[in-house]
Amino acid sequence: AGGNGHGCGHNLLGSASLLAACALKDWLAATGTPGRVRYYGCPAEEGGAAKTFMVRDGAFADVDAAITWHPWGMTRVDDPESLANTRMDFEFPGRASHAAASPHLGRSALDAVELMSVGVNYLREHMVNGARIHYAYMDAGGTAPNVVQAKARVRYSIRALELADMLALVERVKDVARGAALMTGTEVAFKVFSAVSNNLVNEVM
Repeated sequence: AGGNGHGCGHNLLGSASLLAACALKDWLAATGTPGRVRYYGCPAEEGGAAKTFMVRDGAFADVDAAITWHPWGMTRVDDPESLANTRMDFEFPGRASHAAASPHLGRSALDAVELMSVGVNYLREHMVNGARIHYAYMDAGGTAPNVVQAKARVRYSIRALELADMLALVERVKDVARGAALMTGTEVAFKVFSAVSNNLVNEVM
C-alpha cells in the first residue's frame, strides 16, 4: 500500500482504461451521439503479446478506432510511437566434462552464450536509430564451476521502430548466435517466445 505499483504503472492499465470507456459511454448517451464502446482487457501485456492473438482471432475486425494508453510521469497526449518487438530464446546444447580433469572434452554452452552477448554488444554500434536489444540469462547451465556446462539459454528482446528493421535485426542477432556456436563447438536453436509489430497510429486522432 502507498507504493507506485507494478513496474512502469501496468497496475493502472486495466482500471484507468475501464474508467475511460465508461466516461466515453456516458458522453455518448448524454449527447445522443451514436456509437458503441467496447472495452478489452489485454492479458499477458508484459511479454505475452496477447493483442497479437486477439487481432488474429478477429477481436478488432469491426473496430473503427482503437485507443490505448500507458502510464507516464506527466499528463499529455503521448508520442504516437512504439517498437516492433521479438522476444526470442537462444538455446545452446554443448557437451559436459570435468573442467579440471578433461576440459578438452567439453563444449561449453555457457561460453557460447557469453560470446553471443559480446557479439551482440559489438552489433549495437551498427543498428538503426531507435533499435534496442536486451537480454536475460534464463539457464546458465548449473552451479558447479568445475563442470563444463552442457546447456545454456538466453532470452533476447530485439526491438526497432519499424517492423522491417526489427526483422532484419533479428536475422543479424541469429547470425551472431550461429557464430558463437561455431566458436565453441556447440549448436544453437532459436525459439520465438513472443512478437508484436509496431503500432500504426493516427496522429490526428
